[in-house]
Amino acid sequence: MIVHLRIFIALGLFALTAQVHAACETKAFDGKSLSRCKVWPAAPNQAIAVKSTYLADSDDAEVGVFDLDLALVNASNAKPIATYRKPGAYNSDAVRFDDLRIDTGRYRLAADVRAFGLRSKFVHSSHAIPYEKTDLALYVRDGSELRPVLEGLVVYKNNGEFSGDCEGYLKQVRRTVEIAHSNHHGLADLIVTSRGSKMKNTQSGKQCLSKTTNLKTTQVTLIYDGQQYVVPENLRGY
Repeated sequence: MIVHLRIFIALGLFALTAQVHAACETKAFDGKSLSRCKVWPAAPNQAIAVKSTYLADSDDAEVGVFDLDLALVNASNAKPIATYRKPGAYNSDAVRFDDLRIDTGRYRLAADVRAFGLRSKFVHSSHAIPYEKTDLALYVRDGSELRPVLEGLVVYKNNGEFSGDCEGYLKQVRRTVEIAHSNHHGLADLIVTSRGSKMKNTQSGKQCLSKTTNLKTTQVTLIYDGQQYVVPENLRGY
C-alpha cells in the first residue's frame, strides 16, 4: 500500500512538472535576458515565474540595467495570480549582472504568510581584483500583487586584491537566513548568520605561500518595520 502511494505521488509530481514546463518559459541567460520558472512547494498548484531584460545606457552599451518582471502563476496554465514589476532592478556595469535564481526555501514569516526568494548574482572577472556576490530578496503575496519585504541582503561575497601572480588576499563570506520565534509588525524576525574565511598569499623567494584563516562568525537579527526588513549597510551593497 505504501509503495503504491509513493508511486501515485511520484506520478502526480511528474504530471505537475510536465504542466509547469509546458506553461512556463525558461530561457538561459544570454547576457541580455533570462527567464526562470519553478513550482512553489508551499503551494504546489502555483509556480513562480521571473523574467529579466537588459536596457543599455544611451551613452554606453556596456553599462545599463536589467528590469524585473515577477509573477505567481497557475501551475497548469500559467495564468497570473499575483505580479510585480521593477524597472531597473539590477545595475550592470564593471560589476555585471550574471544570473537570477528562484529560492523556494521555507520562509514562513507568519502562520498565514509564506515568502519566496530571488537570488541575483553579480561578478567582476579580474585576476587583480576578483569579485562575486549574490543578493537575496524575499517576496510575499498581497492580493493580486507581489510585494518585496526584503531586498539587498548579500548572502554570498567573494572578493580580493592581487598584485602579480602571487601576493594578495581573497575573502569569502556566506550568510544563512533563519526564521526567529520573535516577530515585529506581524512578521517573524530573520536571523542572519555570517561565516567566512580569508586566504592570504605571500611571496617567499620562488615560493608562493598561502594561509587561510576563518573569520569570526556573527549573527544579526533583521526586524520588519511594517514595510520591509531593515538591512544594515554592512550586510548589503558592494
